[in-house]
This record gives sequence, C-alpha cells and structure tokens, in this order.
Amino acid sequence: MFILKHGTKEDKPFLKSVDVAVTGIDISFSDENKALRFASRGAAIQVGRALRSSFGNFYPVEVP
Repeated sequence: MFILKHGTKEDKPFLKSVDVAVTGIDISFSDENKALRFASRGAAIQVGRALRSSFGNFYPVEVP
C-alpha cells in the first residue's frame, strides 16, 4: 500500500481526498493514519503527477 505525501507541507502533509467538481479539483490533507491509500506505487505516482501542476510536488510513501 502507498500513500502520497506533499513535498513541502509540514502540517498534515498526506493526501486524504480528491474531489472533482464543476468548479475544479478540491483536495484535502490529513495525518498519516487517515491518508488515502493506493494499491500500487504506479497508481500513486499517476495521481501525484496529475496534481503536481496545481498543488505542488507529491511523492509516494510505502506503508505496511
């Protein structure tokens, strides 16, 4: 399992949810235990790349 961590955010740096609405993309952050989990590293990388241009750099972190 993998989670996404924001590269520069110190307070609640882990991605919790992504909502795509008519007005744009809304994301929320949380601590590590509430973070959105991805089944594979590839999926986490693709989501991080999609969010990079608007929300900054994300990188995948493996969790047990």
